[in-house]
Order: sequence, then structure tokens, then C-alpha cells
Amino acid sequence: MERARDGQEIWVFSTLVAGFGLSFLIAVVPHLDGAFRLKPLMLAAWMVPYVILSVIVWFLRGPARLRTILGVVWIQLLTVLIQRVILGDPDGLSLFLMPLLTAVGLLLLVPQLCGRMEEGPLGPICGRLLKRT
Repeated sequence: MERARDGQEIWVFSTLVAGFGLSFLIAVVPHLDGAFRLKPLMLAAWMVPYVILSVIVWFLRGPARLRTILGVVWIQLLTVLIQRVILGDPDGLSLFLMPLLTAVGLLLLVPQLCGRMEEGPLGPICGRLLKRT
């Protein structure tokens, strides 16, 4: 029992470290004078999904845990790529809005991520989709 809990703690810690590292890299924005500026609000906004994810990771098992973590990282990297590289705006609204939408999505999908497809706020939708297939 003790070994299983240690494994869970490692996943939670690594999720928080990876989330803080990626959030810090996104929150450091190049400025006009050649310096880099840290945007604390952007750092806080991108840490919210990872704090929620670290709590969810404690309860997940197997491949669902890794898929959920990689899904949040993919959403973050895709948002930053679109906002900074394609649109060319380092301080766009989507960089603040997307992490909050990701956090709300994670909270809504907690029962489904834990394997209880017909529970929670999205349970009726998931239940209908599972009955069709």
C-alpha cells in the first residue's frame, strides 16, 4: 500500500514541476528593448489547470493518467503556438482565457477521467454516446 502511494506522489510532484516549468516559459515574454519580462498574471493563469490536474492525477491509474497530462500540455503548447507564432501577439487574450477554459473542462470531466462515465455534470451526454456505440 505504501509503495502505491509513493508512486502517486511522484506523479503529482512531476505534474506540478512540469506545469510550473511550462507556465514559467510561457509567462516570460520578450520586450521591445531586448529584455524579457515576467507576466505574473499569465503565470498564475497557466498554473491553475496544473494545480487541478495534480489533484486529479492522484486518483487516476494506468494510461488515463499519462493521456490526461499530455492532453493538458498539448492544449497549452498549441495555444501558445497559435497565439505567438501564427498570430504574432505575445499578450493575446487567448493566452489568459484558454487555461481557465482548460481548468473548467478538467473539473467537468473528473468522473469521466476516473472511469465513471455516467456520473457528474457530463454524465448524461457520455451515457447517451456510450449507448449509441
